[in-house]
Amino acid sequence: MKNEEITDKYYKEAVTGLNETILNDKDLWYSYVINLPLHLQIVYTIVVFHQQVFNGGLHQYFFNSYGQFAYLTVEHLKLIKAFKTSSILERAISQVNIEELSVDEFRAKIFSRELLRIADFDEELCDSLELLDNEYDDLDEDLEQLLVDYLESR
Repeated sequence: MKNEEITDKYYKEAVTGLNETILNDKDLWYSYVINLPLHLQIVYTIVVFHQQVFNGGLHQYFFNSYGQFAYLTVEHLKLIKAFKTSSILERAISQVNIEELSVDEFRAKIFSRELLRIADFDEELCDSLELLDNEYDDLDEDLEQLLVDYLESR
């Protein structure tokens, strides 16, 4: 089985129970994800992160509410040994969360689009996130391979 097929299989399993009702409630959505088995949490958070950043950048990741999983995603990236990617996301979080909100406050503001620097497309923040997007694009870290290696080793 190819790497893409492996990650797709697990991703489909991870999202099986997601529906509009869950996705429209930050607590239900977060609870759904953290109650998945660890390997499915990891697949979900990393695949979503990669898709968002690849398609529209880090700003899109945070703007589309997926950023509520940013802290969890950093942990998951480290678990699969994607240290370069986790470093980029950690730096993005520190730029987005300059108020140093708690994880729960940060999740709430990201989900409800109340983090004004993201919601209002703050130019300085967008520029700094774009630099991190470029760094992500140029990474010599094969995220999909690291994810598959993790899945096969468990």
